[in-house]
Amino acid sequence: MLMEKLPSFTLQDENDEAVSTDEYIGKKTLIFMWPSW
Repeated sequence: MLMEKLPSFTLQDENDEAVSTDEYIGKKTLIFMWPSW
């Protein structure tokens, strides 16, 4: 899955602000998702 094109989606950050993958077009990005049980 490395070096594949990232689909466009939006998530909330820790401050409840919307963060879109579109903000990172052309940049190498690591997305780390942690479940909150």
